[in-house]
Amino acid sequence: MDILISIIIPVYNVEAYLDRCIKSLINQTYKNLEIILVNDGSKDNSGLICDSYARKDNRIEVYHIENGGSSIARNFGLKKSHGEYIGFVDSDDWVKPEMFEQLINFAIKNNLKVVETSSVHSHLINENTDNNISAIAKVEDKNAALKRIIKNKRFAVWRRIYHHSILQDRYFIEGVLHQDVYYTLDIINDVSKIGYFENQHYVYNVQNPTSVIRSDYSIKKLNSINAGEYVIFNTIQYSNDVQDLAKQFMFEFLTHHYDALYFNTFLDKDGTHRSKIRNTIKKYHSSKNFNFYCFLIITLPPLLYKIFLFTNKKRIKIQSQFSQICRNVQS
Repeated sequence: MDILISIIIPVYNVEAYLDRCIKSLINQTYKNLEIILVNDGSKDNSGLICDSYARKDNRIEVYHIENGGSSIARNFGLKKSHGEYIGFVDSDDWVKPEMFEQLINFAIKNNLKVVETSSVHSHLINENTDNNISAIAKVEDKNAALKRIIKNKRFAVWRRIYHHSILQDRYFIEGVLHQDVYYTLDIINDVSKIGYFENQHYVYNVQNPTSVIRSDYSIKKLNSINAGEYVIFNTIQYSNDVQDLAKQFMFEFLTHHYDALYFNTFLDKDGTHRSKIRNTIKKYHSSKNFNFYCFLIITLPPLLYKIFLFTNKKRIKIQSQFSQICRNVQS
């Protein structure tokens, strides 16, 4: 098959993981790849590693840009891509050898503009384990796809390949975390069906302590808060099941921010952000769309909720310590 797939990889300070990521791409069973490494102003040896691989493999293109974040790096890569299909990989993750071959074959066979794969967390896999190449895939309509994506919080763009026609003039929101939520919803709304592999072709690295997602709570993370309500706004045309899942997603999303602000009160000294979150939750919360923690947020006075939150955190810590003691005794 001579269809070119462009794979865009934003790179920033990942020298400990980059070799593994790039090797997983150059060793794909599907060979007609354009591998675009966008070095986003790395301060470690990531840029040198990219250049080293480009000298060894003429499918690799390296671009060095000033640091601006993954959205800017992905947008830069999109402008440089030439593939009929386009995929994204995060530079601290890796993919199994058969991933892009199976995805592109399924896309062509079923005339699909989007094909998605399942993923597995890195601590649950041995990278030397033999890969199961037996494909388990199906075609979903938009309603079924959105039910699965929202329920399981599978918005990440790196789990799919996309036909270039649906990415024309479609760019990531710069400077905003969780831009994958916006991007994925907009794309699903533009297609009639997508392919889905149950195979866990993509390995998501949960062991990188410098990852933005696992970093301390900050104003940058707070600025992503509109992603929750965006899911509701962009699913009103779908089934009641999808709309209910959208509300539950937003409730969990906003509860995370609300709780984080209590543990980082310097970001919300006058409580303005928490007040806005409470008002948004009140707008959508009902007996039909019930969420226990949201119920507490909108009914308890802020001081009582704070007491509940800190008490619950202590309870979870004690419970975790007790469970660890039990495991140690059993072993």
